[in-house]
Amino acid sequence: MIIAKDSIEGLKKFKSNHIDLIISDLNTPNLSGIEFIRKVRDLDRDVPIIITSKNYDPKVLQHSINYGVQGFISKPIDRDKLEQQINNIKKYFKLSSYHIINSSTTPKEDLYNFLQPSEDSVAILIKIEEFRYLSKFLTKDISEDVQNIFSQELLKYIPKTCNLSKIYLLGDGKFLFSKKYNSNMNLSSFYQKIRTFQKKVNEANIRLGKLDYRLSIIVSISHGKNALENAQIGLSTLLKNRENFIIANKLVVKEKREAHKKLKIFKMIQEAIDSYNIVSYFQPIVNNKTKEIEKYESLVRLIDKNKNTISPYFFLDTAKESKYYKKITSIVLKNSFKALYNTKMNISINLSALDIEKEETTKEFFYLLKKHKKKSHRIVIELLEDEKIKDINIIKNFIKKVKLFNVKIAIDDFGTGLSNFSRVLEYQPDYIKIDGSLIKDIEDNKFSKDMIETIVHFSKKQNIKTIAEYVENENIFNILCDLGVDYSQGYYFGKAELLST
Repeated sequence: MIIAKDSIEGLKKFKSNHIDLIISDLNTPNLSGIEFIRKVRDLDRDVPIIITSKNYDPKVLQHSINYGVQGFISKPIDRDKLEQQINNIKKYFKLSSYHIINSSTTPKEDLYNFLQPSEDSVAILIKIEEFRYLSKFLTKDISEDVQNIFSQELLKYIPKTCNLSKIYLLGDGKFLFSKKYNSNMNLSSFYQKIRTFQKKVNEANIRLGKLDYRLSIIVSISHGKNALENAQIGLSTLLKNRENFIIANKLVVKEKREAHKKLKIFKMIQEAIDSYNIVSYFQPIVNNKTKEIEKYESLVRLIDKNKNTISPYFFLDTAKESKYYKKITSIVLKNSFKALYNTKMNISINLSALDIEKEETTKEFFYLLKKHKKKSHRIVIELLEDEKIKDINIIKNFIKKVKLFNVKIAIDDFGTGLSNFSRVLEYQPDYIKIDGSLIKDIEDNKFSKDMIETIVHFSKKQNIKTIAEYVENENIFNILCDLGVDYSQGYYFGKAELLST
């Protein structure tokens, strides 16, 4: 199946391909449907044509008949009526599975309208994994030719026993196989055949014109109600997780459930902001030699309408997808600087790469530093690196500027994930906070103990102080002291609470 976005493109593809059947909307951009049909008839007087429209003008209808149109379908398109029209045409014309659709709607909308009413569809959505690079390298025309050639190759590799004789070209390196689903299908066997098909395509050296590319495909497959929509969500999931195959059934339901859940969280956040119930709790950080509190870490909490205290685990990631995250960050910054007047201890503030890369957030932070300049030397910035850093130089410049106010820098969650020794070289921190996953296992896991010992040894050579998180009991504390860790933070010394004035 070849899809054209308008009549002009449809004519171009009609001239360059062998077409067995044309399905065209009467209301098309750039060139009317009737004019398109007239030009087609100038080139080929026999190719069968089906036209679609919401409203049929009698004069237009007469022109269509004069040009030898074989079928008429009212919009929205009824799947059964369309198939019946095609089957009627098949009685008089020898049709293959290679068609052209010329429509005023996008391919995605066409397919959605075609498949959505049916609860017995199978959708196999395919994408060329490297297509974004190809599309940048090739011109638009060549890119379309590549997709046309590749679609024919896919048809060669699809097992005949799958009964998939049609392929839809969706553009952007995407293709779709679709068929009716029935309860007698052996889905396990069908899925395995598609996986085998995918493997063969990925292992083949398919020739695309004069160039050889070993293209790989990712596959999202779904059946039943909302098959196409499920497959589309599945494809997005594959790209996000860098995987290559997914059975995407019921993802629409799951996505709606997740959306409903997030809307409830958004509402909870908005209510908390409006009622001044985004608050800061402070957890003590203790000097391991003196066992005295020397710092507090500022930690955000949300008080809901039922007066429950909600951990950021349940709302902060969702907030990052909305306008509320910026507001929460602003509240936490103000609360943290205010705390400098309620204690003589240092205050640690968590800032992520996402925060630092937002000009509005850094602008407010430096405003607060200047406003509270006499106390700014008691601020410690804990750099969180759970987000992908877009530009490391933005972070480094931020660190350089805050150090002019004698602000200290700590690298958080060190020893796992993104926080590693290369970051120490780039950030030159004053503190390293050892990741809690290493601390929790230190009593029974020799690897964790050895890892902490290595971090401590390295830090002492660099004159960097170490802080251990998740210190839950006296035994863990004693082991950390023996290893030479400088500070401890955890329930053994105290939970995060409101700072008493």
